[in-house]
This record gives sequence, C-alpha cells and structure tokens, in this order.
Amino acid sequence: MVRGIYTAAAGAMVAQYDTDTIANNLANVSTVGFKRTLMQVQSTETMPIYRVQTDPGTTPGTTVPGKPASDYLGQLGFGSYVYDTPADFEQGSLQQTASPLDLAISGPGFFTIATANGIRYTRDGNFTVNANSQLVTQSGDLVLSQSGPVTMPVGKVSIQPSGEIDVFDPNAPTQGPLPVATLRLTEFGNLTGLRPEGSNLFVDSGVASPQTATQSSLSQGYLEASNANVIQSMVGLITSQQWFNANVKMIQTQDTLNSEAITSVGQNT
Repeated sequence: MVRGIYTAAAGAMVAQYDTDTIANNLANVSTVGFKRTLMQVQSTETMPIYRVQTDPGTTPGTTVPGKPASDYLGQLGFGSYVYDTPADFEQGSLQQTASPLDLAISGPGFFTIATANGIRYTRDGNFTVNANSQLVTQSGDLVLSQSGPVTMPVGKVSIQPSGEIDVFDPNAPTQGPLPVATLRLTEFGNLTGLRPEGSNLFVDSGVASPQTATQSSLSQGYLEASNANVIQSMVGLITSQQWFNANVKMIQTQDTLNSEAITSVGQNT
C-alpha cells in the first residue's frame, strides 16, 4: 500500500509541473517571439512481480512434500515522471508595428545574439540602437550580422527579407542605399537540441546543428507574436488541477487503508 502512495505522489508531482509549465506559457502570451513549452511524460521503469512460495507444505491429499514455487504475475509500475520540456517552435502570427527596427522572421530561423554568456538565439526582433549606435536587443545584447556586431549610421533604415540592412543618407537624398551589414540568421538541423534559457533566449545544447538560414525571411516593421494560446492554456490549467486533485485523493485513500490495516493487525495480535 505504501507503494500506492508513492505512485500517486509521482502523479501529483507531474500534475504540479504541468500547471507550472502552462502558467509560464500563459504569462508569456504577450511576449514577442515567445515559444510555448510542452511537457513530455513517461512512465517509470516497471519490475516483474512473482508469487513466491518457499514453504508449500505437502501436496494436497498426500504426505508428499510440496515443491517451492515462483509464479510470474506480471509487471508493476511506479507511476510517471517528466521526461522532457521542449519548446514548440510553431510559427506565431505577425503583427505590424511600423517601427523600422522591428523585425519578424517567417520560417524556422533565429536571430543570432552575443550575450555575456556566449552566443544565443531568439525570435524576438524588437530591436533598438544603444549609445554606441549598435543594434541591440531590449536587454542590451548585441545583434550579430554575418561579420559581427552591427553599427547603424544615421539615416533611414531599410531591411530586406534576406536580412541585408541598407541606410539612406539624409544628407544625400539622391544617393542610393548604403549597405551596412546582413543579419546573421541561423537555422538548426535538430531543434530539440535548442533549449530555452530565459529572457526569451535559446542556447544550443551542443546537438542542435546550427547552420546558415536558407528557408527564412524577414519582415520589417513587424513583430512575431507569442504562439501561446490563452484558451488552450486555461483549459490545460483546469485539466492539470483535476489531475492533481485526483492523485491527492488517491494518496488520502491509500493512507486511510494503511491506517485501517495497521489497526486491524493490532487488534488481531
């Protein structure tokens, strides 16, 4: 019966984790470029159960000693656990902002960012310019081009779907656009190897296989909305709460049965 408590407790812990995951998705429903987190659950390893009889007495109806027996009954599980929490990289909708430094990616690519902890990746294209005229994220991290950080000269900015940044010099209106840099867009051969790190950034765990983007394009003056869904998240929260309550009820039932068994044994001895 104690095993039953452990199994139900494992289920309750998974339900609690699911609630936390969905709550985080719901909290980021308005976060630019946010990718909702999924939860993968797996059953624990099972163990074989046998009915072992080491002192069988005698064979029924005779005085011949019986034989020890070990009958296989089946497999016993011990509940479930959270196997993984990967991100769902489904494309979010594009929302127009008209800001020249707002960029949205269509396709599987990511912006490449230089942070204090190394190279990171994001779908959040809400960029700005710092005091050194460098293109940065809202957190101040450098946005990388194919040749490094991007220094933005004064002028009207035009960013092509390929990521090429052009600037028109306001002092030379008849002059054509001046190419500044081409943004470094990165795609991955194995998206499961790309892990969320917080602050809307992703990190390559070492197996994501980053490569130059070939299937992605940019839209200037747009931002990609979060792919978290409010209604889906609310329904998920209700389901997780019911799941948690059911497991708690199981724990209470098992505890009651344990108490009754202990009381009965005490009365019969």
